[in-house]
Amino acid sequence: MRLAFTNFSLKSPTGKKSGRFFLALFLGIFLFLTHPMLCQAGFASSTPFTGASWELVGEYPILGSNGAVQSVCATEDYIICIENFNDLTTEPDVVSAYYKNDTDADGNPVTQYSLAHQVRDADFAHANGMAYNPVTHEILVSGYSSPDASNYGCIFRLDPDTLEQKERIQLSTSYNILGIDYLPSTGGYLIQTDADGGYGFKLLDVSLQVVDDWGTYPFDFYMENFQDLCVSGDLFFLFPLTMHLGIGNFIQTYSLSQKTLLADDTVDFGFSDDITINEPEGLCETNPGEFIAIVNVTKADGGRYVQFYRTRVPYLFTVSTSAAEHGSVSEGGEVSRGEEKTVSYTADEGFRLAKLSVDGLYLPVTEYPDSYTFSDIQKDHTLAVTFEPIPTATPTPTATATPTETPAITQTPEPAVSKAPASSTVSFSSVASHFAAFWKGTVHAASWFRHLASAGASLFARIRKADPVFLAMPFVLLVLILLFVLRLRYVRRIRRERSRKALEHRRRTYEELVREFTENPKDEKVSIDELLLTIDELQKEEQKNT
Repeated sequence: MRLAFTNFSLKSPTGKKSGRFFLALFLGIFLFLTHPMLCQAGFASSTPFTGASWELVGEYPILGSNGAVQSVCATEDYIICIENFNDLTTEPDVVSAYYKNDTDADGNPVTQYSLAHQVRDADFAHANGMAYNPVTHEILVSGYSSPDASNYGCIFRLDPDTLEQKERIQLSTSYNILGIDYLPSTGGYLIQTDADGGYGFKLLDVSLQVVDDWGTYPFDFYMENFQDLCVSGDLFFLFPLTMHLGIGNFIQTYSLSQKTLLADDTVDFGFSDDITINEPEGLCETNPGEFIAIVNVTKADGGRYVQFYRTRVPYLFTVSTSAAEHGSVSEGGEVSRGEEKTVSYTADEGFRLAKLSVDGLYLPVTEYPDSYTFSDIQKDHTLAVTFEPIPTATPTPTATATPTETPAITQTPEPAVSKAPASSTVSFSSVASHFAAFWKGTVHAASWFRHLASAGASLFARIRKADPVFLAMPFVLLVLILLFVLRLRYVRRIRRERSRKALEHRRRTYEELVREFTENPKDEKVSIDELLLTIDELQKEEQKNT
């Protein structure tokens, strides 16, 4: 089981640290009392790498002649590594992103663990450790040693999308940082200091301030140095550097809550015979209980590569079931990776299964009427069911025919017509029958009002049950009619405007003719006949427009 918790120093704090201590203590107690379900599935053992087997899943050349891939972390879509291109200079380092899954971020198929993109434009010092923060979506790189004195005690911010360096931050002037990883339980980070800091562990908050210092850790293991570290739940893991000791490779498991070393497990990567030098550098968790280790190797022909090794450790996943009213559901529980779990459910008498939800998706109850089986479990699952009463058949009352004096009318049977569902059609048979009775000459006034009211009520009831599309048709028709009327008014307005402009033009012409005729009555261009003709046309046009 894995329990979310808040870390704090076991030493009695003083001064300003006292407030942090009691705040963390109160928060831890509050979370424990109010959130007992924070306990989740996790490693099947407190030493998960004991006896682990490793599989080679990728091999890529090292680009720098003196280069080495120093650190690794995993984001949602990529495994990201940094190659220290030259440890003796401040040349730009190589940042590489490899596909973590068999599909890319857009769902397109890709080759898992193949190179996606690569950037070389900044120096990350030795780049000994990496940590991905999914909340802020950024990577922190611990620089460790560097020929540039200004990089001492620094970490670097890295953009996981562009793989470009964003910022350099100096955490300390008294020690360098070997390893770093993100702590989901606090939103902060765990770091390991170098020999100058006594190979100690420290907890940082979200603003990278030290909130818990374990002090110099009493290592009882023979090693040269340490590589990057990897946090998972209450455990964290790291490779001690033993490359030149001739004792093989090891992976160490620590407990955050107990602040102690739990195991020193030997690691057998199953190297091929042509590998002469190997150095495990880092570890990252790509999926729950699934890890990728990066190892620098040198082959007999002098070729230098970084190799990816994958392992899946024993892991427990949780199948959660929700209690349901009017029925019972079998309990969930922890299930080992790859196994299956069947959940059964039974409705009480008079009830039946109404809904089945698996991981938030509803499944057809007819296919899983009484149980559901989770096969090859590789993650946590949830199952919820809902029961409903079994509907009882209501007897349909038999209508009693009312005697009538109206002579029976023999109706000609109509050909059978397939009827649409009642929700999409409206029948007006009852309305027609009421109006038929109204038209009979023998119906008196009271009967007329009764039939009219009955017809209206029947029509209203039919309309209420009609399909929404059918009800919308009158409104659509009304809108079309309004648009047509508006268009006619617009056309008439345009025509009137054109007629007004034409009449105005003719009036101006008439005034011009009158003026010319008045000024020069003998002018041959303007005759009295033309003037009279023009006046006559204008009068006709005015009458027409009027």
